[in-house]
Amino acid sequence: MNWWVESVPILLEHCFLTLLNILPYLVVGILAGELLKFTSWTKIIYRRINASPIAAVFSMAAIGMVSPLCTFGTIPVVTQLYKSGVRIAPLVTFLAASSLMNPQLFVMTVGGINDFGIEMALVLTASVFAISFVLGLLAFVVPEKFIVKSDRGGNGDEIAKRPKKNFSAKEYFLNCAKMFKFLGFYVLLGIFIGAIIELFVPQVWIHEALGAHRGVRAVLLAAVLGVPLYACGGGAIPLANSMIQSGMGKGAGLAFFIVGSATRPAPLSAMALLFTPKFLVAYALFLLASSVFIGIFYV
Repeated sequence: MNWWVESVPILLEHCFLTLLNILPYLVVGILAGELLKFTSWTKIIYRRINASPIAAVFSMAAIGMVSPLCTFGTIPVVTQLYKSGVRIAPLVTFLAASSLMNPQLFVMTVGGINDFGIEMALVLTASVFAISFVLGLLAFVVPEKFIVKSDRGGNGDEIAKRPKKNFSAKEYFLNCAKMFKFLGFYVLLGIFIGAIIELFVPQVWIHEALGAHRGVRAVLLAAVLGVPLYACGGGAIPLANSMIQSGMGKGAGLAFFIVGSATRPAPLSAMALLFTPKFLVAYALFLLASSVFIGIFYV
């Protein structure tokens, strides 16, 4: 009992200092991400998906990574575009890129990973682009009936003619506050769990299980752990940082980021509105294999 009483102040102090380090990046990321919603990026999407297959996939991978939407916000856009007659391959690319990376996550990774945050953010961005691009190309050669449940048709002019949303300071800051409330909960949860790991879990355990010297096994284990432990991007950063500081290899940390963000039950459930169960299984396995492959070479 005395040990626990003595540990609480240390735990709270560690959480507070970690929050102070992450908070500026959290705020900047939210402000930047919400600002994109007042641009005409959805119309840019509509134009680029009508390019040649390779150009469309390339463009959608890049646009998806700067999209301010999470998987839940991306699904309605993808569904509407598909109903308008757009081929599914570039939409799969956009969905994957948008689910795996966004401006908020990039900024928070820079500030939330000690010692090599910029490096991790850049490597994560390059990895997401490569994974999304390859996934999009594969979707061109896979039968569409394997990917989507049905082709329901629709009117593509709705998005093409949609006017740019006028900037409203009230709406902007209200959206920022809502996003801060949503992310803030998971960030605090991640900080708390990360502090427990960093302070009370022997570093030798993490080093032996997830250290760079463990190679493929460590990367694969980190990728698998990403599924249940990855609450959201903001919450995963302090958790991953604590494990890295305790001895987890950089490659394992990268795999944790990639797999966890897109293979959680909630995003997959949202995707099930449009995509077949077979495709969702293949999608999750592709992300797992890709993250392990990339993580092995990132040391």
